[in-house]
Amino acid sequence: MTPQQLREKLAKGEKVKILDVREREEYEQGDKIEGAENMPMGRVFVEAQKGTLPKDEHIVTVCKTGGRCEIVARELKNKGYNIEHLEGGIDEWKKQN
Repeated sequence: MTPQQLREKLAKGEKVKILDVREREEYEQGDKIEGAENMPMGRVFVEAQKGTLPKDEHIVTVCKTGGRCEIVARELKNKGYNIEHLEGGIDEWKKQN
């Protein structure tokens, strides 16, 4: 999903769970998307394995440049999640702001 597509969904009020998969320190010191929940990459996989990550919600993963969030989205999509990643990550989001 491109930053523009995510902005459009949010502007329309569509329900999207935004998971920022950066490590806590990186998340706290970096730019953020309002309403995003910080859940580091490793914890996302643990929560998915435990069954506590919702499969019935539309999830968009975010990281700094798009690499980690793409891996998370790809792996969880294969497990039946309604999930996408933010192309270019927070860096691209910030450029288009």
